[in-house]
Amino acid sequence: MQKSVNAIICHHRGTLVDNAIESLLKSLEVSLEIIVATSSKPDEKRLKKKYPGLTIFFCEGGPAKKRNVATRFATHDYLAFFDDDVEVTPYALFYMSEALRNPSVGMVYGKLLNMEHRNRLDEAGSFLTWSGFLFARCESGIEDSGQFEDSVCVLAGKSAACIVRRNIFWKAGGFDESFGILGEETDLSWRIWLLGKKVMYCPKSVTYHAFNTRFKPLDFYVPRRIYYNGCRNYMVMLIACLEPHNLPIPLLCQTFVWLSAAMGFIVTGKFEAGWNILKAFYYLATNFRSIIKKRKIVQNFRVIPDRELLPMITHNPGFSYFLKRFFHYVQSGRHG
Repeated sequence: MQKSVNAIICHHRGTLVDNAIESLLKSLEVSLEIIVATSSKPDEKRLKKKYPGLTIFFCEGGPAKKRNVATRFATHDYLAFFDDDVEVTPYALFYMSEALRNPSVGMVYGKLLNMEHRNRLDEAGSFLTWSGFLFARCESGIEDSGQFEDSVCVLAGKSAACIVRRNIFWKAGGFDESFGILGEETDLSWRIWLLGKKVMYCPKSVTYHAFNTRFKPLDFYVPRRIYYNGCRNYMVMLIACLEPHNLPIPLLCQTFVWLSAAMGFIVTGKFEAGWNILKAFYYLATNFRSIIKKRKIVQNFRVIPDRELLPMITHNPGFSYFLKRFFHYVQSGRHG
């Protein structure tokens, strides 16, 4: 029996979304309804004319809000989320939905390959580290030689291609709309783990992603998104999801690294980058009550303690890994 899936595309602007829609329309072995949430009025009008059978609507705000609003139009038990800069292979949805047939699984991420260099990896899942930063299983841009063909539990992946049970999505609280973009899928995945459901990486589900290619507009990598959201979102996520005794070390590490980066940026003349990190700390200080409120909600629905969960979602690489990622982040302004 075919699985019924709502595919939700989060669209900002541009024509890459056409390729995403058309590739999804070629999906096999699933019953599919496509929903597009766009923050571009001209694109909304154009897409409605070009694809009259789809649900297409205008929604201001970041990807987290667009996805949450789009789910209100969903009628199926499975919600698949895609960015607008992807090309979905015909069986990608089938394999992700098959992985969800296991009742212990609540969310699944597919394998992402580079849209420009199609034999190179973009994403194969990630884990938490002792520092509170993430460990990416694969380095973006390396050749896909079959080294990530294992279906494994992960903390999270990229929301450019993922699927979740609708009841689990809402039980976990959906995407945190205050996150906007960057880390919003990791935050959701962690909360799904806390509900006692696994998050899996499915290598048979392949999607091509335009991230880090010539197809992605350069204005995507704006300082506020990179530095403000990066600092704020990951620290909020740690505060909300970790048990008290596991929080001090990663929180102190995050604080030290982000403040060091801010000072370094300011000293080297990258004032906007440094200022956005400092603004993130101002947000954390002035919104402490709302952050604690989120923490209470998350901890109240937790059914699995950290002593059982962390071994499944944590990987701790050598110190050189963190140095390499730090300098890549500072130099490129890209989190993947």
